[in-house]
Amino acid sequence: MSSEPVEKDLAAGEPSAAEASLQLRVGHLLRIEGYLDYAILSMWTRTRAEVVMGMAEASVRGEGPGGVGGPDEKLLVELRALIREAREYHASGDFPAAMARMRVAEDLAAVHTIRISGE
Repeated sequence: MSSEPVEKDLAAGEPSAAEASLQLRVGHLLRIEGYLDYAILSMWTRTRAEVVMGMAEASVRGEGPGGVGGPDEKLLVELRALIREAREYHASGDFPAAMARMRVAEDLAAVHTIRISGE
């Protein structure tokens, strides 16, 4: 038996702080991906696309789970720009350009989620 203390969370079967942080990051990214999925579907069906695209844009506002200097902040900055461009293109009637931005945003989020999940 070791004389080192057992972390309370580990003893209760809960994840360590690093694992919880990773789980929070993945959950945050999955939530964003969900909004991007809804936005893309609404664009295809032409059903309240502006509203749902606004929801996707709102999902990337603010800081990620790691704060301003967090590990996902670079991705969030890219997603904000892509979604903003998509909304501008959509408002001007350029569906292909808007859809391309939304698909790239969704793919970037998915690839990033997969990459950090394997840590």
